[in-house]
Amino acid sequence: MKLFSGALLCGGESSRMGRDKTLLEIHGTPLWEIQLLKLRAVCGDVLICGNPSQATFMTTPEARFEPDATPRLGPLSGLARALERTRATGATRVLVLAVDMPKMTEGYLARLLTLSSDTCGVVPEFEGVFEGLCAVYPVCLLPAVEALLSGPVRSLQTLIGIGISSNRLVPHRISAKERPLFENWNTPEDLPQPEP
Repeated sequence: MKLFSGALLCGGESSRMGRDKTLLEIHGTPLWEIQLLKLRAVCGDVLICGNPSQATFMTTPEARFEPDATPRLGPLSGLARALERTRATGATRVLVLAVDMPKMTEGYLARLLTLSSDTCGVVPEFEGVFEGLCAVYPVCLLPAVEALLSGPVRSLQTLIGIGISSNRLVPHRISAKERPLFENWNTPEDLPQPEP
């Protein structure tokens, strides 16, 4: 039995980008495929969590596609689905990665897994801000995720606070050298500019 699984979170609306970020390309390869390969390198079992409409093009033998628990409720909805499916496999934790974090490396993802345990995940932190879209969550946090989803505050930062206070998450400081790994592509201005 594997102790962990991986989940690629793709369910954002991409409203600031103006188009689906999952289909942005790096050297001709869609971003979702690039990120999926990173997760596959460190997790044997990987699923893709996204909006139901994305299932039409995110079909691959490398991973299962699962619609977010409740579409359009933000990353907590994708995390809820990932934790549900991870629990069903008998694994104890899930490594999540956002699709729009293209500089993240396999090595850093593997290190996060080594810092986690069956009952305690790990979330990177820089100057008091938690990077909850590249983190390891234990399955035992699922009830807290579901409770937040059913209420008015659906904040990943709130969940992380709950996880830390209940000893189910520990922060891991991001060094200045590691900071670029967490760059996200949210707007067209964030994309690399072509060579002149």
